[in-house]
Amino acid sequence: MLECRRGPLVDIGSGDGRIVIAAAKEGFTAVGYELNPWLVWYSRYRARREGVQASARFYISDLWKVTFSQYSNVVIFGVPQMMAQLEKKLELELQDDARVIACRFPFPHWTPAQVTGEGIDTVWAYDARSFRGGDGRP
Repeated sequence: MLECRRGPLVDIGSGDGRIVIAAAKEGFTAVGYELNPWLVWYSRYRARREGVQASARFYISDLWKVTFSQYSNVVIFGVPQMMAQLEKKLELELQDDARVIACRFPFPHWTPAQVTGEGIDTVWAYDARSFRGGDGRP
């Protein structure tokens, strides 16, 4: 869903770092934000072990305190209770060329450009221009 895309990637709630590390291996400069310090430590360790520490970075942070405007590729493995609020935050912060990938739970008001998988393995891809109505404005 991110084929042929470039630019910085962020994984919101990066957990054990697998998405950030995989993205770094594919040539992205990738950043993960995670609230759990143990998972951030483990992610940094894995990135170093897999040789991508220069292009995979991890930070301990609350997603509501981070500005995502610098990222053109966003990955989120959220929970239903947060998706509507996160949808509003991303609409305000992302650039027009951004693509958002939601794993397991979709955004409630956006129309996906692409959907793959089924059940708990469903993934939705959203383009900023489409969730802004095509004119680049939220």
